[in-house]
Amino acid sequence: MKNKVLGLSLYLSLALGISTVTYATAYEYAHGGTWIHGVGSKYVWSYYYHSSKGHGSTAIGKYESYSGYTRPGIKAKASATKTFWGINKAYYNVY
Repeated sequence: MKNKVLGLSLYLSLALGISTVTYATAYEYAHGGTWIHGVGSKYVWSYYYHSSKGHGSTAIGKYESYSGYTRPGIKAKASATKTFWGINKAYYNVY
């Protein structure tokens, strides 16, 4: 049943000319915290969480976005409109 639904949805998307969007997302355990970063259809993002240390995250696309210093136990979030002609980047920092 699952294969029939998948096949039908693929057929319909091709028949109707609907394109699918591929997202590049990475989940990493880094410096005692969790870093989620990636590039979607419109944005580049960087989210970092650490339970016991201050931290921050940065996303660079058409412009640079910085979460600022984030207290332990709070997720640092940064996102920017992605660039189509340059390099989209994501960083995190632990203090």
